[in-house]
Amino acid sequence: MKQVVTFSLAMLLATLVIALPALGIDPTFTVNLVGPQVSENPSNGQTIRVTGGGSFDTVSRTVVASGSFTIVNGSAAISHGTWKASAFDTFTAFGGPVDGLQGGTLSIFVTLFPDGESPIAHVPMIINCLINAPATFTGSEGVAVGDFTDILPVKGHTLFHLN
Repeated sequence: MKQVVTFSLAMLLATLVIALPALGIDPTFTVNLVGPQVSENPSNGQTIRVTGGGSFDTVSRTVVASGSFTIVNGSAAISHGTWKASAFDTFTAFGGPVDGLQGGTLSIFVTLFPDGESPIAHVPMIINCLINAPATFTGSEGVAVGDFTDILPVKGHTLFHLN
């Protein structure tokens, strides 16, 4: 009986996940950068490592997220500090398992707060999670920040969760 109830609840949740956007009701999500995400600036070879997480709402087009960053040139850190989301841009959902794990692409704008330097506002950040990604998706798992557009393979991953 417990298995029937669990299966029924899972099917109901899956139906809601599919039906809510069709009804114009988009759910809220959390985003987690699990382990540092690394991308490279192809023009100078510098890399940026970012960590963090937060949440976003596709209906109200809001985002609350933050974390830390370190910019590295070769083997030396040349800048580090924190980042904070400043604006929601878009979210393309790929869907995922019924327990709320979702894939997709989130585009937001952030402000970088380098230690001892002036803030850098309106920097684009793109977060890709490849769970359930369509075969036509050509992006990589990870995070691109501003000019750091080449996402490098790392041991961590990104994760969206349907709230």
